[in-house]
Amino acid sequence: MHTTVDMADRTWHGAVGVVTTLLEREPVTADIAFVCGPEAMMTASVRALMNNGMPADHLYVSLERNMHCGIAHCGRCQLGPLLLCRDGAVVRWDRAAELMAVRGR
Repeated sequence: MHTTVDMADRTWHGAVGVVTTLLEREPVTADIAFVCGPEAMMTASVRALMNNGMPADHLYVSLERNMHCGIAHCGRCQLGPLLLCRDGAVVRWDRAAELMAVRGR
């Protein structure tokens, strides 16, 4: 896959656009994908990958939260049943999709 940027100056000669545009334009040949970034971008990227045939259980998202204590005590990193400092911030999409759909976490 090629490198892309959202906005470019005159010196940039690579692809320009949001990552979902690139995913729609180029076939994905990987067996697995790890996606990080803002949650809205991760959700859109995962949907684009699934539209290209990648199964949900081959997609992982990085669910960063404000991790304060780091030992699953304070609950600041809680997302549904997960405490991301303990359970891991990288979660398979087939588990994360339902959790990320809930607003006001």
